[in-house]
Amino acid sequence: MDPFNLQLRSEGVPTRLAKMRAMEVYLLRHGIAQERDPKKYPDDRLRPLTIEGLERMREIVRGMLKLGVEFDAVFDSGYTRARQTTEAVTDAYRIDSSDIQTTPALEPDHNPAEVLALLEANKATKRVLLVGHEPHLSITVALLIGGRDGDAFDFKKGALTRVDMQALKKGTGTLMYLLPPKVLRKIR
Repeated sequence: MDPFNLQLRSEGVPTRLAKMRAMEVYLLRHGIAQERDPKKYPDDRLRPLTIEGLERMREIVRGMLKLGVEFDAVFDSGYTRARQTTEAVTDAYRIDSSDIQTTPALEPDHNPAEVLALLEANKATKRVLLVGHEPHLSITVALLIGGRDGDAFDFKKGALTRVDMQALKKGTGTLMYLLPPKVLRKIR
């Protein structure tokens, strides 16, 4: 008999925790983008991925597939580099790109608390992918897991984080992993 009621399910998550989980939130930073250049890209929202950035994102997404990462809804900031990253994901996952939802909550200058409102508005969704920018994503992760202001994560371009939310409130998330792009690209 297990006095803590922690029998493991097939994916290794204790059943008590699995019952509490409201949502799996995956946060993916966009891939390597062109350098900032006000002459070439006067509107930074239009700055695209480099060719190398797109190729690496495709490798990262293959790693995500091998890990069994799944999601039911996909959101991004709408910035060109984020959209190209999201499309690399939807192409590999065979998701119609028209299913990508653009939200200002993932724009770099928005309050990360807006992400909680986005999650609450989609509370029936069990697994969500959010594609965005730094430092916004790091601050969002800290908000979700109850970190302090100023807590930072090494969220490299192409890194993937999973936070399991027990409730869709600040500080109720559990950081399951933060995988750097180098690790994701090596998964075969």
